Formats: sequence, structure tokens, C-alpha cells
Amino acid sequence: MDIRKYIYLLLKIAISVLLLAYLFRKADIRNVWATIRSMELSVFIFVVFLCAFAQVVSTYRWSLFLPRAGIHMPFPKLISLYYIGMFFNIFLPTAIGGDVVKTYYLYKSSGKGGNSLATVFLDRFTGFFALVVIATVSLIFGYKYVRETYVPFFIITLAVIFFFTVIILWNEGLHKWALLMIGRMKLFGINEKVESIYNAVMLYKNEPLIILKAFAVSFIIQIIGIATFYLISAGLGMTVPIGYFYLFVPVAVTISMIPVSLAGLGLREGAFVYLFTKVGVTDAQAISISLAGFSVSVLLGLIGGIEYIRKGSEMNSWNKIKDSDIRI
Repeated sequence: MDIRKYIYLLLKIAISVLLLAYLFRKADIRNVWATIRSMELSVFIFVVFLCAFAQVVSTYRWSLFLPRAGIHMPFPKLISLYYIGMFFNIFLPTAIGGDVVKTYYLYKSSGKGGNSLATVFLDRFTGFFALVVIATVSLIFGYKYVRETYVPFFIITLAVIFFFTVIILWNEGLHKWALLMIGRMKLFGINEKVESIYNAVMLYKNEPLIILKAFAVSFIIQIIGIATFYLISAGLGMTVPIGYFYLFVPVAVTISMIPVSLAGLGLREGAFVYLFTKVGVTDAQAISISLAGFSVSVLLGLIGGIEYIRKGSEMNSWNKIKDSDIRI
């Protein structure tokens, strides 16, 4: 990691700390702690197991893309890689660190860099598609609750960007035009990499059944993921209707993906406060829901960390991963 990456990491940590400090002061950290302590342990344990199950389902979605890419890996090993990816997603300075790890090890196993990257990309892509659709549909039914906020603009903008991305990705003419524009910007040879990824993704253009299955599984995963926040709120003794979670959580999760904080900390909690206080939730309760959900991700990520250490003898170090040239 060079000095610029250290500086970037420190900036992200600083942003997270500042945002959390502001939110804790606004809500009174004692109220937040008291709310978290009121969590029913049985509900929290159930949420952990439910999220663990969702990760297995996510692994299945990823596995759907492997055969067409000519990659074969036992499902238990894929689960192992998925959990290891979760670990790196939480603790690495980059927002897609886990995806880089999964791509690297799939590439080392198969020797197919572009195809490996395509499977990871499509796994993410279909998951984000489901998130955008859920947010858009929820906006239709819940517009009256957020019409005086930036939420409608945010969701509509996100849906439009995603829609045009899909068109550019699957339309050969538009793709070539986009690649030409990227090439003119001379972004460190990224146009060649995008072209390679595009060619790999096109393996699935005539495989609609695979894509449809992945979309269907993605909706199941997102529904489970959003429901876990509702269960957490119930475990905290709250009675917020579940519909609000399907309206607000996709927005909060998307905001947390903006790579300016560490693992979305601060951004996600701020989004929860901004959104859920519109429907009678206190600042402390909103922060508690978000932090409890994040703690579940950390717990599962730690399992991935243990798995990474356990498999240390057959895996290279992270420094080798980030310095390697994945030939795509």
C-alpha cells in the first residue's frame, strides 16, 4: 500500500469518526447505548443465522454464472470464498475489496481472469438490480412519506442511471460508443479492461435463464436482508411497519456504498436517522438499528477472517493479491 492509499484510508476513517461523533452527540450516546442494550438476544441470534443463510443463497447466485464461464469449483469452497470476501469488504480500505479477493482466487483456480471477473460483476449487478427495483416500487407506494425529502430524486436518479447502464452494457452499438469515449479520456488503459469484461459478460447474452434465475434469487436475498432490519427493530421493542423498511433501507444501503467512509460507517447511520425519523423513530433508535445490522455483518465477516486464516496455507497474502496482474 503506497502513501496515497494510507492517506485515503485515514481520510475515510476520519469521515466515519466525525459522522458518528456528530450523530452520537445529536442522539445522546447514552440513549443509543441504552437502546442497543434493550435488544432481545434471541432475536439478534436469529438475525445472525438468517443473514448467514442469506450469504449461502448469495453464493448459490454466484455459482449460477460459473459453468457458462467454464469455471468449476465445489460449492463449499465457493461459500468459503464468499465469507472471506465479506471479511475483506468490511476491513479493507476499498469498497470492493472482497470482490477483488474472490476474483483473484477464482482466477488462480481457473486461469480465466476475464471470466472470473465477469461472474463476480454479474453477481453484484443482479443484486443491485433487485435493490433498485425494490426501492422504485416502494417509492410508488410510499411517496407521500418522503415527498418533502431528497429520497424520490435519489431513487429516480439511481433507477435512470442503472437503466442506461443496462442498455449500454447489452447494446453492442452503444457499448462501442461508450468504450470510445472512455478511450479518449485515456483512463490508464481502463478501456481495454472494460472491453475484456464486456466480452466475458456477453457469454450470458444468450443465456436468459441464468440471468432470470440470478434476478429471482437476488430478490429473495434483498427481501431477507431488508427484513433483518425490521426484525432488529422489533427486537429493540419498536413497532415500525415493515413497509417503511422496504422504502428506506435500499436508499440507506446504497448511500453507504459511496466510498468516502470506512465500510459505510457514519453514512449509513446518518441515512437511517434522516429517513426513519420521518416516521416517528428517534435518532437513538435509528442509529441503533443501523449499528446492530452492521454488527451482524462484522460477526459474519469475522467468520470469513477465521476461514481465511484457516486456509492460509493454500492462499497467498493480500499483498500478493493487490500487486498481482489478473490477466483479463
